[in-house]
Amino acid sequence: MNRRDLLKGIGLTVGYAVATPSILSLLHSCTNEAKTWTPIFLSPDQGIVLTHLVDLILPTTKESPGALDVNVPEFIDLYVSKSYTNKEQAKFKKGLSSILNALSIPEEGVSALKNEDYDALLAKYLKTTKTERKAYKKGSEDFIIFNTLKGIRSTSIWAYKTSEKIGKEVLAYDPIPGVAKGCISVDEATKGKAWSL
Repeated sequence: MNRRDLLKGIGLTVGYAVATPSILSLLHSCTNEAKTWTPIFLSPDQGIVLTHLVDLILPTTKESPGALDVNVPEFIDLYVSKSYTNKEQAKFKKGLSSILNALSIPEEGVSALKNEDYDALLAKYLKTTKTERKAYKKGSEDFIIFNTLKGIRSTSIWAYKTSEKIGKEVLAYDPIPGVAKGCISVDEATKGKAWSL
């Protein structure tokens, strides 16, 4: 299976039906310098909020780079602008606007928000029980925020795992697989790492 077929399969399993060349160009078109990023679809405030949320969802650790190291916010912005329908784009923007409202932005602006503010928001919505989630009425602010955060989390993980840096440096990578060995442990096969291909 080549990389093109793999990305197409990954996209379809996550629920994204996009032409494979488009995904490949998106994966490689994100700028390498995160500080120079200017959102093309999102507003600057929405870009700041997305960046902080993604950084908390997939932070940098001693063992692995974080989402910001592989430009996940830039990818999400580009992916939404190129792949979502107008209706999906409007829904995503509405969700981010609801998130901005829930964050209680200080007078100084979005830049003055602290990690604790974002962390409290993520904990409030993504660490809820099934019963608490069922209490959200469809169309309510809580329902919209929960679904938007859940979507950001799943898209971030997908973008992170399909980035070249993570595929080659963090996950087990073998561009030309050798002999298939059945019935061996993951520790023996890849030292406990998942396969990137």
